[in-house]
Amino acid sequence: MLNQLENLAARVGGCSELVDFCLHARKQLLIAYYQMAGLKPNKESLTALDENALDNFCQNLVDYLSTGHFTAYERFIKELEGTEQLAQAALIYPSLRANTDHIMQIYDTYLEKAIETDDAVDFQQTLSLVGEVLAERFVLEDKFIKLALEKVAENQMANDVAPLAPSA
Repeated sequence: MLNQLENLAARVGGCSELVDFCLHARKQLLIAYYQMAGLKPNKESLTALDENALDNFCQNLVDYLSTGHFTAYERFIKELEGTEQLAQAALIYPSLRANTDHIMQIYDTYLEKAIETDDAVDFQQTLSLVGEVLAERFVLEDKFIKLALEKVAENQMANDVAPLAPSA
């Protein structure tokens, strides 16, 4: 997922402050996820849980979800007001809300239980599920990003195509 993010950032980075903000937040979450999961070459998959990495990931996850709903998505909607992209964004938002609910349900139901029981196998399976649901979320967010970039491109085209003044 981090490689996909880097590729996306290389393609669209710098086009929009909001898009850059969202991609940076996603990168921070993924780094925290990988640190917690301990995804390193040649590392045992069932090593002891790093409590600091877990706390960091949980905090990043809550911040990411909150920032998405209460800052980024609202800004996307505001930037898309008065455009045809707004109707498309309105169709994406309910799926993002459902995804947030799903992530929080996994956290409340499975992740906390796996941590409390110190069951490494259960924890790894739950962590994998969190990763899958985050991947689904990123696909939805990328749709918002695409809409925002379409609007930026339309604005640039409108600015580039100035009416030609008649020659004197």
